[in-house]
Amino acid sequence: MKKLPFLAVVLMVAGVLPFVLCSAGIVFFDSGVPVPNLLMMLVTYGAVSLSFMGAVHWGQALQTDRLIMTAGADGVDNLRLALGVVPALVGWSAACLAYAWVPLAGIALLIAAFAAMAVCERAAWRRGWLPAGYMGARWIVTAVTECCLIMVLVVRAF
Repeated sequence: MKKLPFLAVVLMVAGVLPFVLCSAGIVFFDSGVPVPNLLMMLVTYGAVSLSFMGAVHWGQALQTDRLIMTAGADGVDNLRLALGVVPALVGWSAACLAYAWVPLAGIALLIAAFAAMAVCERAAWRRGWLPAGYMGARWIVTAVTECCLIMVLVVRAF
């Protein structure tokens, strides 16, 4: 498997900027007008990010240029296809919770989903399903994302 390109790492890390900016706005604004909008922006971006994380696995499962086809490859591909779709469904569920009920419920679901996705990706990485360097960047992105989401949940819930 190819090494992760440097640009991919830079873009991956840049992808946390909306989390940081929305979280900072939510935490440092008083409970005024912009906070509900920022909460919805945060949940929506979280859902989009979760979908994108799943898309990595979807793309890997659809990769057609394998040199060696191993026994059980279909089962692995099916698992990876599921890992490609489930995060999008969970992100959509978080957005629905936020829009239809309470934004903090959507944030709580995103916290659990990002943690679960990190665990799943670690298992995939250990099996050699992800490029070298991917998990290092993914842990940084997940740590910053989780810190932002947890900080918002704690500040707004209590």
